[in-house]
Amino acid sequence: MTTTVDRLVDSVRALPSIPRALQEVMDTLNNEEASVSDIVDPLSRDMALTFKVLRMANAAHFGLQKQVASIDDAIHLVGLNAVRTMVISSGLMGAFDEIAGFDMKRFWRLSLLSGLIGRDIAKQCGEHPEQAYTATLMHGLGVLALHRAFPEECQQIDRKCKDTTPQDRALCEIDGIGIHHGQVGAEIAKKWNLPETVAQAIKDYAFPQVQSSKMSLIAFVATAFAIDLEDKKSIEELGVGVAPHIFGSLGCAREDLLDMVERWVSYRNSTDLLVS
Repeated sequence: MTTTVDRLVDSVRALPSIPRALQEVMDTLNNEEASVSDIVDPLSRDMALTFKVLRMANAAHFGLQKQVASIDDAIHLVGLNAVRTMVISSGLMGAFDEIAGFDMKRFWRLSLLSGLIGRDIAKQCGEHPEQAYTATLMHGLGVLALHRAFPEECQQIDRKCKDTTPQDRALCEIDGIGIHHGQVGAEIAKKWNLPETVAQAIKDYAFPQVQSSKMSLIAFVATAFAIDLEDKKSIEELGVGVAPHIFGSLGCAREDLLDMVERWVSYRNSTDLLVS
């Protein structure tokens, strides 16, 4: 009899390998003293990933006054941490193949938008913005792993799930498979040696509790706003599905976060270009 643990293991085993340069850059998330060379050296051995990072660096949401032509230029203009997040985003987007019947463009738009919003919320709440970006960017990776491990079950979930809230797909997955993508995503984060705070946030984000870590709450709220923006809801509708006690536990009022909506709309427009 297949157990939940067996299915979790099968899902993680179904993952594609990631570029070595990406793994080396992700390893630096555990190193507060990471240097420029820790980012530049791995990229110097992976020209395809370097090209994708430069494309992202030149996207509108970074607001650069000129186009950058090298990783060194990008680090000089936007900083080491920003470039590191671009490497992670670009590397992950290139590591997964298309899935029949699954809207990969929407998936990556939501992932990127959630990460950018999560970074902004973390700054507002005094949390680690780069870890928040990574956790929120990766919140849905378990969805892709589940599709690779259980394609037939996930096709049924795709037809059933509306994806209008952060919990929708997780509830459908529990009903159809017995595990949800947050649990799988947490194991992926551990496999890739990401910080425990990131793994825990991915695991808990879909079902936040008052006692959940702030990183989990950030991932939940950022994803909720990203879904609403993707679905082109009005400003008055953004985030209304998030329970007031979640904002209270986060320490940021919904109204305060809405002050950043104009910036988030620009992010949404930029993600269209990045996943086209």
